[in-house]
Amino acid sequence: MIYSLNEIEALARKAARGGGMSWGLAEETGKAVRWLSDNGFSGPHLLADLLGINDGIAYSKLVPRYANGSLSAESVPLCPIIVGALICDRAYDLTLGDPIHINDVSVPLLLAPFIAAASRSGRVTVTLEWAGTLLTFDSGRVNVKAGKAALMTRHAKSAVLTKTETRFVASARTVAGRQMDKATLRVLESFAFRTYAPATEASRAGAGAGQDNE
Repeated sequence: MIYSLNEIEALARKAARGGGMSWGLAEETGKAVRWLSDNGFSGPHLLADLLGINDGIAYSKLVPRYANGSLSAESVPLCPIIVGALICDRAYDLTLGDPIHINDVSVPLLLAPFIAAASRSGRVTVTLEWAGTLLTFDSGRVNVKAGKAALMTRHAKSAVLTKTETRFVASARTVAGRQMDKATLRVLESFAFRTYAPATEASRAGAGAGQDNE
């Protein structure tokens, strides 16, 4: 079934929050999944994969450490949402030309929306590469060279972000990214459901229960 971008963003945001992300990161996730869907990628499916991978892992274990031009986590694969937000905050670093190595990252395609935003704000052309995949970003646009399996992989042992002078034609947008199968919808809705507060005696009694009406 095809969904609107607003529906996709809202569901992704709520699912991310239900998956344990802060409201700030959940907002960023919603925007990222919307960008992916708008550019023909299966954003909801990618998010469902990520939430399943990270479910139950403490945020502190997912925070990247930066050393010698490389990003890595303590003992688990990096979260692309957290890494992507960091890259956006340091968009200027991309203009310096030194590559950034992203080690052991889950669902690497979820990095794409953040790098697209960083390329636009930093006014720089950059590539993101992992095994079998090369994405080039310029002014928020993207060009894709990848097979579907490599592009949609749940894990990349290493990804590299590099400044480039390459010029390209942006890949065509399609409505394919706005399609969501029932299995993906069920996963996202199950995480979104966690955001609802459990019922209490007051809520079961209805709004205004226990108040005096004068």
